[in-house]
Amino acid sequence: MTDTKERIIRTAEVLFARDGYAGTSLRNITDEADVNVAAVNYHFGSKENLLIEILDRIVIPINDDRLRLLGQIDQDENPDLEQVLTAFLLPDLKSIHELRERDPALTRFVSRMYTEGSELMGQIMGRQFAEVQRRFYQALGRALPHLTADDIAWRLHCVVGIVIYLFASAAGTGMPKMVGQNIDEDLRKLLDITVAIMTAPSQGGDASVS
Repeated sequence: MTDTKERIIRTAEVLFARDGYAGTSLRNITDEADVNVAAVNYHFGSKENLLIEILDRIVIPINDDRLRLLGQIDQDENPDLEQVLTAFLLPDLKSIHELRERDPALTRFVSRMYTEGSELMGQIMGRQFAEVQRRFYQALGRALPHLTADDIAWRLHCVVGIVIYLFASAAGTGMPKMVGQNIDEDLRKLLDITVAIMTAPSQGGDASVS
């Protein structure tokens, strides 16, 4: 990667984390990175493509790791719930530790982008997480056959909310920190909470996950 491209990416990460995607203009990025607009267009084509490339570099390896770990247990007719949740959560914890070592702004960037609620982020998330969502819904449905599809979806969204908070708190912005220095300890604490979420009594609803 060229120095110019890397400088644009690093600058955009910080500005997107601080001001949001909509609140950051190409001019903000080029001024801060000390490059011209032509350099952004040459390397990325647009601000939208710049965001997509930054997020893909972080999120695609996380999701690839999730699916790899899930693949090791995915053939079980009744997979162990903790193993399924470990496959979902461990790649996030590893990423938080790695990103925080590089620059705490990166964890804040991830959390902010996934809570902006924009149409663009909806499209990006739909593409990045479609296969992950499908595979984990199925695995959780087999691990918890008494739960309905609504139960599985609602509870997994709660787990995702916890993960987003973990990314945000790791940035050291005054929020209570939930991620320490030991991934195994972090995972154990997280599993205790998320297993409780997933196994809470069902309130009923639709049929089980297909």
